[in-house]
Amino acid sequence: MYPVLITLGRFSIRTYGVIVAIATITGIFVALHYAKTYQGIDEDSFLNFTIWTIIGGILGARIFWILVSPGADFYFKNPQHILAVWEGGLSFEGMLLGGIVTAFFAARHYKLSFFKLLDSAAPALAIGYGIGKFACFFNGCCHGIVVPQWWPHFFPFVNVFTDPRSECEILNKPLYPTQLLNSLGGWITFFVLIYFVRKGRPAYHGNVFVIFSFVFSAFLFLVDFIRYIPTRFLSLTPNQWSALGFVIFAIVLDRILRKSLPIEKNS
Repeated sequence: MYPVLITLGRFSIRTYGVIVAIATITGIFVALHYAKTYQGIDEDSFLNFTIWTIIGGILGARIFWILVSPGADFYFKNPQHILAVWEGGLSFEGMLLGGIVTAFFAARHYKLSFFKLLDSAAPALAIGYGIGKFACFFNGCCHGIVVPQWWPHFFPFVNVFTDPRSECEILNKPLYPTQLLNSLGGWITFFVLIYFVRKGRPAYHGNVFVIFSFVFSAFLFLVDFIRYIPTRFLSLTPNQWSALGFVIFAIVLDRILRKSLPIEKNS
């Protein structure tokens, strides 16, 4: 597609970095709106908390991606590229792990409710993922496997990457549009959460994040069956194992928080 947005001499701005920035900014505004409107968290405290959470999330996203990447040796031999996130290569699952761990300690530092913050972050994560996967679409990473002959061989049912500057390992062949399917999953998750919140369905603090974990993980698990990921364990990808882990985590949270942090109907 269009991995490089602008080239000025030796200086290039990759499309990936621009779209990820847009996704991050959009997510911050969505989370801030939810925190102020539904959780009663003041703006200054939330933004201070968000800065640290974003840093932890980006580090987690990059580290996780490098560890599960088939080209991990390249980064160990060229450490100067480890933090070059604008080149592509961020794991949303790693971002969740890094972000949640950082959020826990940041919430304690700023004396905020950790589970209210998770609820505020859930719609932002969903829409950020929905937008951010377009970065992968233009960059060529996170692509699908080659489609069979009976599959429709035209866009949007397939992607064909031809630019050698892209991150796609399979050029000039029709691939499943996994980036677009993942993006669709993010947008569907976002609208499910908005409906859930506006209908007043949350039964406890942390309930919105639990719903996010269930819906998002289902899409992530299914799409990875047609995604090109050589690294597998027991026939499942690292993303699929992460999805299963988030579902288990959500089930445990649901049982604990339903009793410990209920939301009163008149509150």
